[in-house]
Amino acid sequence: MDPVVDDPAAGRKRLSLSGAARVWALAAGLAGASVFVYVMWVRDLPTLESPVHVPWWALIGVYFAAEVMVVHLQIRREAYTFSLGEIPLVLGLYFVSPNELLLAAVVGIGGALAIHRRQSILKLVFNLSHFSLEVGLAATVFHMLVSADAAISPRGWLVVFFVTFMTAVIGNLAIGAAISLSERTLHLENVTQGLGMGLATTATNTGLALVGVRIMWADARAAWLLAIPAMALFLAYRAYSSQRQKRESIELLYRATRLGERSLKMESVMLSLLEQAREMFKAEIAEITLFPRDDHPAERTRVGPGEVVVIQEPVSLHPEEGVWARLAAEGEPILLKRPIANERLARYFGDRAIRDCMIAPLRVETDIVGKLLVGNRLGDVSSFDDEDLKLLETLASHASISLENARLVATLEESLEHLQEVNRLKDDFVASVSHELRTPLTSIQGYVKTIRRKLNRLRPDQLASFLQIVDEQSDQLRELIEDLLIVSRLESNEAQASFKEVSLPAVLRDIAREFSSHRGSHDIELSLPDLFPAVETDENKVRQIVSNLVDNAMKYTAEGTPVQLRATTSAERAVITVEDEGPGIPPHLHERIFERFFQADQSITRTTGGTGLGLYICRRLAEVMGAEVKLERSDERGSVFSLTIPFSPATERLPSRDQATA
Repeated sequence: MDPVVDDPAAGRKRLSLSGAARVWALAAGLAGASVFVYVMWVRDLPTLESPVHVPWWALIGVYFAAEVMVVHLQIRREAYTFSLGEIPLVLGLYFVSPNELLLAAVVGIGGALAIHRRQSILKLVFNLSHFSLEVGLAATVFHMLVSADAAISPRGWLVVFFVTFMTAVIGNLAIGAAISLSERTLHLENVTQGLGMGLATTATNTGLALVGVRIMWADARAAWLLAIPAMALFLAYRAYSSQRQKRESIELLYRATRLGERSLKMESVMLSLLEQAREMFKAEIAEITLFPRDDHPAERTRVGPGEVVVIQEPVSLHPEEGVWARLAAEGEPILLKRPIANERLARYFGDRAIRDCMIAPLRVETDIVGKLLVGNRLGDVSSFDDEDLKLLETLASHASISLENARLVATLEESLEHLQEVNRLKDDFVASVSHELRTPLTSIQGYVKTIRRKLNRLRPDQLASFLQIVDEQSDQLRELIEDLLIVSRLESNEAQASFKEVSLPAVLRDIAREFSSHRGSHDIELSLPDLFPAVETDENKVRQIVSNLVDNAMKYTAEGTPVQLRATTSAERAVITVEDEGPGIPPHLHERIFERFFQADQSITRTTGGTGLGLYICRRLAEVMGAEVKLERSDERGSVFSLTIPFSPATERLPSRDQATA
């Protein structure tokens, strides 16, 4: 067995030099050690006397074939390559000189790695360095421990097993060192697992090679028979590797799926999937980008680098930047190995500190709704490959299902919350309206019954007082019913604006006069500019909005406290403000006070009546005529509400909202 490092994977313990520089240093050390072994021992070793001599160039072909017929095995996402390399090594120990064996190994293995496997220069140098050291040590130990007459005896066979096991240990230790240096961490568990698999294949290959040696020693013409069991052994390795890889992939996907099923919350599902993706592919960064959908903008959730976590960050997706447009159009996963060859993509991902990445589409039925990206394979030597991309695509399929389930659950929860809120509002409305209707009705009924029973005994002043109370309560009941009818028209979009030129100062004087004469518990302090141009608006709606604002200010202000009513103008609009000296509204309720049926004081013992419709009606009526009502300020000094009206109505008006949400 000759292990070849094919994919030094990721680590965590950062060292000072880069991983590639350390692997170069390790390769140089191995090369120096192999030169030392050759100079000190190998070049002077004799050729073993045997009845067969294999040409060294023929052994090159055997080494080349052994390194072409390799089996790639993933162990915890670390890629190890197992070959039939023990077969040419054992044949060389018996049938060629040590110098020819070393030359055949370097040329045959180097040719396979460079021509067939197309390894990078760093991997090629590293692998040739540790291979040459292993072959040199194997030849030295074999010739030191075995004499010519004992070479074909059980003693010789035991020595052969010893030297092949020795090369397996050296090779795995070298690979473990390369992985640790490349990933900048000490990771011994993977070396232990690789060594266990390596010794098993080494024993099998060595045993087959010794059978071949024994056959060739007896009759060289039977050498070709060795090819049949060698091919069968290679196919068995391939089958085992394939099944192991499938099992590992299934286990990883099962873990990812289980993580996604543990929670149906969108945030938890995405974070679990991204953490699993980073672990599966030994990557620094994993992220999910959801494309724009309905009224939701594009959002990105990212884990990494390090402990960085970004949750549902709004992003802008440009069709000419990155690969999202291509992914959405073609629906095929994308592999960008290190270094990224495309200059535009290299620049784009470089700006995001991504050196290499894989991207797979997230699908819901036939639609592509997002992408799963895994970037920055840990370690300076390795990058993602096609097998990783296939596994990522499968993971993305499972992730799509989990994310869609989480989205549907979130939608259902949102709908349920909305329905619960609507039901609560209906209950509050029924309770509030019942209370508000019952109060004037009870008062009216009480006074009417009193008048009927004691009409002849009531003094004229008493009768007049009772009738005035009945009249006032009737007005209150009428106003409440009118508010309910207005809300009904607003909700059904039946409310329309009727525009004409209006003198706002005249309207405000009428309102101030009405409130001062009929509801005289507060002074209305009116402030108007000397010049006030006519405004093209809906006079009735302006009266109703300002009246509601003034009435609201009087309700929540102590008796005798003035209410300020002002009007100002600018280049394009008029602004009417209503200011009181009440207790103010808590900041967290500043927007909620414009909701239907909402009141800052929700208790049944509140001192002010009303159904919580006044401010809602004000805002909706303002929208219908193209104006705006808002709360300018509310604190311990009181509250200031404003109505902003454009001098001329817009040519096209936005339709009023179908329904305000509470």
